[in-house]
Amino acid sequence: MANFLRFIPLLLILCSAPPLVAQDAALTLKPLNQRGVVRLKTIASDFAANGPAAIAKYSGRRITVIGRIARFSQGEGENIILVVSLKDAASSLPAVKCKFLPGTLPEHSEIQISQDGSNATLIRRDSRGIILSQNIYLSADELVAIKGDYKGLNVGDIVFTNCKILPKERLHELRDDLKKDQG
Repeated sequence: MANFLRFIPLLLILCSAPPLVAQDAALTLKPLNQRGVVRLKTIASDFAANGPAAIAKYSGRRITVIGRIARFSQGEGENIILVVSLKDAASSLPAVKCKFLPGTLPEHSEIQISQDGSNATLIRRDSRGIILSQNIYLSADELVAIKGDYKGLNVGDIVFTNCKILPKERLHELRDDLKKDQG
């Protein structure tokens, strides 16, 4: 019994220390660059590898995610007009769901989603509601840069809100910058 009592102080110290595994895992996540730009594969891998560390890394940030569109859906609430899902080709990592609010479209415009969720068409109307044009706005498998506010996780998906699509020229600049950062 006396031998056991000698180890109690050591046990108390070990039990009160934060787990070393969690600390090491948090250190393995590469920090977000100053511009807040990340590839889909990187953010999805961060959440798959260490959710708590990824939440700490992305919380409270406005982030630009570069990735391929998997599908589209209508918003679940009255304030969400479009949800764009980005997912890796193998579907092995979490998806990023980008929610777009009404102010992201031109005035007198609306989005219509194809039945199979592969296209989003922008319909422009005049002030009387007459259709002026209907053009494919976005398509599945299209490479895009979407900027939005990290909101959290929902059923395993990484959710962003208040999103907007960046112009193609900006997408190419951001991709080039990420390549320079890696090189």
